[in-house]
Amino acid sequence: MKKRNHLVHKFDTLLSINHRLPKIKDSGFNSFLNLDELLDQLENERDSDRRADIIRKLGDSPEPKVIKTLWDLRNNLEKEDDSFVQYEIKLTLHKVTSHPDINIDFFLENLEVFQLKESASQTPKFLIDGDLILEFLLREKTNLSRDATKVVELILNGKINPHIGKNGLKSIWSYVTELKGREYANRLVLELLSKFEICERDLGEVEIEKLPTVNIKTIVQIEIARSKGLDGIITLRDRDFIGSGYPSVYSSAQISQLVEDSQDIELSPEFIKEKCKNFSKFSVECNREKVTKILQIENEQKLNFEEKLILSQGWKIEKFEILCSHNYLTSATVIICNQDGSIRYQESAFKKGSINALFTAFDQAFSRLFKIEHTLESIYVANLEPGKEGSVTAKAIVKSGTKEFIAIYTHENIIKAYLFAYVQAVTAVYAPNEYQPARHNEKELMALYTIGTRDFHQVNFSQVNFMDIDANLSGAKLRECNFSNANLSGVNFANADLTGADLSHANLSHADLTGADLTDIKLDESNQTLFDGTILTNAIMPEIKIEINGESRLEKVARLLEKIDYPSQYQISAIHSMTDFIWWHTLSGQEFFEAQKKWIQKGMIIKRVFIFPQNPKPEHLQVLQEQQKSGIEVYYICHDSAKNIDQYDCHDLNLLICENRNPNFERNIFTTQMFINEPEQKGYISYKLEDIKTNKQRFSFILGKAELFDGNKPLCALTEFSIKNKKAFFA
Repeated sequence: MKKRNHLVHKFDTLLSINHRLPKIKDSGFNSFLNLDELLDQLENERDSDRRADIIRKLGDSPEPKVIKTLWDLRNNLEKEDDSFVQYEIKLTLHKVTSHPDINIDFFLENLEVFQLKESASQTPKFLIDGDLILEFLLREKTNLSRDATKVVELILNGKINPHIGKNGLKSIWSYVTELKGREYANRLVLELLSKFEICERDLGEVEIEKLPTVNIKTIVQIEIARSKGLDGIITLRDRDFIGSGYPSVYSSAQISQLVEDSQDIELSPEFIKEKCKNFSKFSVECNREKVTKILQIENEQKLNFEEKLILSQGWKIEKFEILCSHNYLTSATVIICNQDGSIRYQESAFKKGSINALFTAFDQAFSRLFKIEHTLESIYVANLEPGKEGSVTAKAIVKSGTKEFIAIYTHENIIKAYLFAYVQAVTAVYAPNEYQPARHNEKELMALYTIGTRDFHQVNFSQVNFMDIDANLSGAKLRECNFSNANLSGVNFANADLTGADLSHANLSHADLTGADLTDIKLDESNQTLFDGTILTNAIMPEIKIEINGESRLEKVARLLEKIDYPSQYQISAIHSMTDFIWWHTLSGQEFFEAQKKWIQKGMIIKRVFIFPQNPKPEHLQVLQEQQKSGIEVYYICHDSAKNIDQYDCHDLNLLICENRNPNFERNIFTTQMFINEPEQKGYISYKLEDIKTNKQRFSFILGKAELFDGNKPLCALTEFSIKNKKAFFA
């Protein structure tokens, strides 16, 4: 993130202005000189006052050559010896770039003035998607922005020769104007024009019908890259290029990974070019597979929807129809057939409702294959998209014995959405080995949730992205749901049932899990986002253990403790090895100490055993006195005495146990420890009962050997206690 901020600062430095600079007095410069004469005189003039007058006069003519000259002067301010000239450059540039006639069309119409001259360098040439630049400029702390930052870093360091399409530049200008104003956007375009070569392709010259599965924006980018002979395209939308046949498309994530994998290697243009060739070979193979899948999907979409409704063992719904009569009854007919169509079963039903008639007819036909042992518990439908042609999402819950099966389906036809959802749920009952649950998106989940249906257990929501969605899933039943690789940042899961849910590789940072049941959730070994700003107040935690060390461990511990409800019910038991008393006087130590004072004021009990070095100093005594005065029960023991206590070596141990004093209420009970001499192997935060039990035993053992600090003992008394315990240890 520091590197990204540095790169953004490089842009902002070039775009910065000063609105409060002093005015320079007019020295009688001849105002009748034309623009070219002014520019020529500015180039040759060395007198500071006259240079300032010329620059000020140029501000009255926001012409392309003037703006380009002022921009070049602004980027080379250090060459101006006089500060007044520097001020005048900034003021005049502010004046011309904020002029109402200066916009993106102005720059594009005068590209011959502003355009970067084509470089003869052998640096690899890439077309950069405008969306990638927007991610870099406008957002932070997302995977997309981090990857975009790596690409911009290569551009600014001259490792790649960047090109950008006119439409991409227009899009950047429009978004930045809306968010930061016209002047900032104009100055940004000037900076981009000095770094990028602008390209365009006349759509009339492109045979767009040759690429029926690729959108127009993507086709234009491919044609630009081909006509310019570029080495490839770097984009956030690499999926859009599937089916285009253009192999040299690289995602910003691929380029970011290249940078990370090559930290110890000089990223020369030749190296980048060679690596991208390897990317191309890999991408071609991947694209070939993706194209095949897309063509399969397209062929499937051309078929009647009934042919996709596979039931079991090759049986499928061949046809259905619904007829409404004048006597308030609906007639529904369903035909199912085997794989080769040699056997068919047709059943009809008459009901008042069309869905009732359709489902009854299906059940009767399906009973020819299986003995019916299920019931339809409920079915919901929610509008997914507005309008008459918008899609709807249906959710069916089918019960068989004690088990419930949920299926969700989205379709623009409401009757088909109902039927697809019901048939898939039934298939899950009778053919579990053949049933393949579909992966659903965040819109489907939220559409159903907002109409009051809360139960989604065992549904597949892997890879959903709630980054830009205000997601409230409080109270939802999400047992055994698949949220793997999902972006759940900021989602409200308060009091939700996530028992057994798959959260591996999911981003849970800043999610609200207050009161949520997280029993038996699945996390990958490296997943630490459960503690990254997540609200875990009164959550029922799973027995997990996450390796974590250093300051980040303490920050996460403090965050967990801050979110405890009713602190008066809790107790903290801690061991701190005082080989170095300085830590408690650092910023981290002071913040942690101040937080403890607040917890004590709310009724929390804190006990801490300090392990002294062999020769304690007055500063050690001062730490004990400060903590004892704050309300902490302070104990102490010498370093050697803590080396072997009931077969535990605690002499270099930092340990903390947070537990509820009510034995019937075990939420938010956790432990953390770190051996100060082995931080990489021994640090962790754990909710495992085995770790909590072990660390409670360690604390009890060392507490039994330690002595209570009463706040009045001099340093010599502590030293005598240390010596006495040391002698007892060696006896």
